Amino acid sequence: MSSKFAFQVFTVSVQALTLLVLGLGILTLGAESAVAREPSRQRSLANPLELTEVDPLIPEAVWQGEVGLTEAQRGGLAMTLDQLNVEAMAAFSEGRVSEAFELWNRELRLRRFLGTQAELEALQRVGQLAWDQEEFYQLQVIRERLRRIQRQELEEVERPNLERLLALAQTYETVGARSAALEVYEAVLEWARSQGDEAQQEEAWQRLGETALQDLNYEAAASAYEALRELARQRGDREQEGVYLRELAYIYDRLQAYDQAIEVKQELIAYYRGLNNIARVTALKIAVGQDWDNLQRPNEAIAQYQQAYRLAWEALQFYRAQEALTALAQLYERYDDWEAALEVYQAQVETHEIARNHYGLMMTYGRMGQVQQQQRNYPAALNSFRRGLQLAQQLGNREAYFQRHIETVNRALAGD
Repeated sequence: MSSKFAFQVFTVSVQALTLLVLGLGILTLGAESAVAREPSRQRSLANPLELTEVDPLIPEAVWQGEVGLTEAQRGGLAMTLDQLNVEAMAAFSEGRVSEAFELWNRELRLRRFLGTQAELEALQRVGQLAWDQEEFYQLQVIRERLRRIQRQELEEVERPNLERLLALAQTYETVGARSAALEVYEAVLEWARSQGDEAQQEEAWQRLGETALQDLNYEAAASAYEALRELARQRGDREQEGVYLRELAYIYDRLQAYDQAIEVKQELIAYYRGLNNIARVTALKIAVGQDWDNLQRPNEAIAQYQQAYRLAWEALQFYRAQEALTALAQLYERYDDWEAALEVYQAQVETHEIARNHYGLMMTYGRMGQVQQQQRNYPAALNSFRRGLQLAQQLGNREAYFQRHIETVNRALAGD
């Protein structure tokens, strides 16, 4: 299975790979491209979000850490920084992007004097703009500042502030650093466990699972949603358990973890049976059949397809019945059981006729003709293709396909 996971990673689109690289904080190339795109912006090795020179908006004693801001000073600073944001937005809307981010960086440098929560809110706001505009250099400096905040919140305090940690993780996500966000969520989870806080654990697992899915980290997502399912089961919340089971079914499909997918889907089948939702039950049975087929267990797959067909037929769900029959016939064909495949296609003809599905009927006659060709039963194949051609002419669709097959069969008959 690990080789399949590796294959998934290497087949991610170029755009997704770019996001993953940014999420890991490896931004050297992005920073270089940003510099090349905006040569007029002056840059230095120093992070513009770090405090270097005393800012006139901050009293020197406060800047040196000797005293804190008074309430009046905090209020005045907040208003001034809000005005800086307004000026930056105006510059940005007029196309003066470099000037706008210089103003925002000054705002961000000084927001920390109003507290970590206020700084994180500002970082998230500016980070969203930087992400939308592909301002890679700005993303880099914001992430560097976030890493410093993370160290402060996790290493330099005795008791972490979970609200701030969650805000930190969300800000990481805003700037595309999902791997870093996952680390923070895991830290929140560990602390919540140590405190026996089940509500906080569930929130951490929820955010971890959602972020892992966005990051295409299906294994981490599976662990999160398995934990969430167990929490829902323990408190008897059947509806929420169903939500988590659906997520797990999707995740295990992506992982091609067919055994786990079957287990989860069987639980979902039981859940939807309890709700008398036959449409969901039949769809899931077809999906379970496909999983068994992928595991090369044809007998188990056949059983699921047949059950799905019977349930759909009894519920007059002709579309789903046809879907089950198509999957069943194709399975028989793969194992060269031509007679069984023809029996299924004949049943499908009857289903299409009842549902008045002329297109489906045309396609089924085409499949029947191909199977009969494989059997060298050319008279039967000719009859199937002719019926298909009649429907094709009515629909104005695939006429050439059937005419070509009729010609091929006629040549075979002439050769005989």
